[in-house]
Order: sequence, then C-alpha cells, then structure tokens
Amino acid sequence: MSATRGNPRVAIVHSGEPGDRAASRNSRYDRICEEFQRCGAHAEPAPYRDEWADDVRRQLGGVDAALVWVDPLQDGRDRSVLDGLLREVAAGGGFVSAHPDTILQMGTKEVLYQTRAMGWSSGDIHLYRSVDDLRRHLPARLADGSPRVLKQNRGNGGNGVWRIELAEPTGAGASVAPDPAVRVLHGLRGSRQREMPLSRFIAESAPYFERSGQMIDQPFRSPVPGGMVRCYLTHGEVVGFGHQYVTALLPGEDGAETPPPQPRLYYPPSQPEFQALSARMEAEWVPQLRDVCDLAAESLPVIWDADFLVGPGGAAGEATPVLCEINVSCVSPFPDAALPKLAEATLRRIQGRA
Repeated sequence: MSATRGNPRVAIVHSGEPGDRAASRNSRYDRICEEFQRCGAHAEPAPYRDEWADDVRRQLGGVDAALVWVDPLQDGRDRSVLDGLLREVAAGGGFVSAHPDTILQMGTKEVLYQTRAMGWSSGDIHLYRSVDDLRRHLPARLADGSPRVLKQNRGNGGNGVWRIELAEPTGAGASVAPDPAVRVLHGLRGSRQREMPLSRFIAESAPYFERSGQMIDQPFRSPVPGGMVRCYLTHGEVVGFGHQYVTALLPGEDGAETPPPQPRLYYPPSQPEFQALSARMEAEWVPQLRDVCDLAAESLPVIWDADFLVGPGGAAGEATPVLCEINVSCVSPFPDAALPKLAEATLRRIQGRA
C-alpha cells in the first residue's frame, strides 16, 4: 500500500459492467468521490469483476484505503475471489471497509440468530444448519398457522428470502400432516405466491446449504402500516435514516405478482420521529452487537445499516422496531448527511487516529 504522502488515495470498489475498466467511471458513486475531494483526498473508481481481479489488485496496491460496494451474490457469482483480494490489501496495511471478516461477523443473516436475546429481536429466531435440520424442525414451527420467513445466510435483493405458511392451518394443539401443503412467496421482485408440498420446498432449498450454508427462520412481521426503517451508521454513530413501505413478502391479489415497493425516503440523523431508535442504537444495541459478535469499535464499517420492521403500533418512535437484517456488503444509496461522516471516518483510519 502507498504511504500517505500528500493527498490520501481512496479506491471506491464497486460491481463493474463490461467496459467499466476502460471508462473507470460510475456516476452512482460520484458524490462519494466529490466528498473525499472536498476533504483533501483523492478517490478513484475501482470497478470489479472476477476476470479483472489482477488489474484491481494492482490498482489497490497503490491506494491507502478501499471502500467496497459489491453485493454478496450477483450474476450467479459470490464474493469469494474479491474477498481474498481484499484480505491481501488489509494484510498489506491498507484500510478496507467493510473487511470480509467483519461481514462474516455481522453482515450475514446469522446475526439475527446470534442477537436473538437483544431488545431489537422478536426472540423467536431459529437456525438451520442442514437440509435435514430444516426437514426435522420446520413443520412444528408452521403448526400454529402463522407465516414464517426463511432466509439464506448470504444474499441480497430478496434472493433466498421466503415467506412460508401452511395452506390449511391445523389449529391450536393439532399435529401437522406428514407432508402438508404450504404457500410460499419468494422475496425477489415480481414473484408470485405458490402452493406446493412442504417436501418440495425443502428439496428446492438444498442449494442454500451448500459450502457450509445455512438458513435463518423468524416470524413474519407485517410491514403494514409502519413500513421499514433503515438506520444508517458510520462505525457506531447513526448518520441517517431511510423509510419505505416494503411489499416483497405481501402476496399479490388473485395470484398476481407482489405489488411494487414504494420509493425509499431519506432523512438526516436529526429527523424527530426516529430519535428513539437512534438513541437505542447508539447507547444500547450497537455496544451489545459488538459484544455478541466480538467486534472492536474500529472494525465496524464506515457505512452500514440495520433494517427494522415497525409493523402495527404506530411510528418508529412509539413502538419497538424488530430487526429484519443488517446490510454491510453494498450499502447504497444512503442519505447525503452520511457522506461527511463516511469520509471523515475513512481519513481518520488512514491517518492512524481512530
């Protein structure tokens, strides 16, 4: 890595499209580059695809920090090659956010299970480590007729997130049939609810357990009427909010696709209706998360977020939100108010003051 002489150099590593290495531009991240320039640093795009790994490795060898916006799953690929490259950069003294090890500690769905005793959880969270585990335990958790949500451990955009419930609830205290019919709805946009035998759903879930994969099981919580609140943080400081009425797991009428989501609205950290959530995140939940996941304060990413479903009960400041997931791999877009904090935190790490 380059020693910090003159202006620090920061690489903005993002998913690339054909031609990106030649153009080396992506307007989606222009504002980040402009903020670093305002702070006296140089930020440069570093578009990434696996076939460009050697070129990106050479580029990252000349910068002081690499900030990464690459989804865990994209176009049928995972991040294994990129994560290995980023570990090399960090081992050579460069600052990487989010470091691949940090993602594994706090940015997978397993964190929902690890933090199930915290105040942000419903508590009714289960972990399936194998298809056999799913086959043995899922039927009993569907028995009361309430819908559940199953999530593969690493994914994005609703990929591998399923709403599942019995097609014909058995009633309180009744046992579930050996292979009951279930209704399932995939979280990918444009999905339709389907009905199938539970055994078929379990068989189709087998790929989620490959390469030490696992699935998380939590109660379905309706996003109506409160929607989903996304809390953005730099390290342990709340730097903004997003609010959206999500629809991914709401079945369409008469077999239609799920309704499209409404746009997410962005707010600064001072937004009045989110102050109760902000206070709990900074004073209570982030410290507890660090303890549970064994994370040092400086290991927290320079930009990450936690999604909370508010559901029935009023505004986010009036009801205890329930954690839906934590996003670390590719947090974009985010409120403009977060940009100065992101840049300042990165430069502190480069200059050794964090």
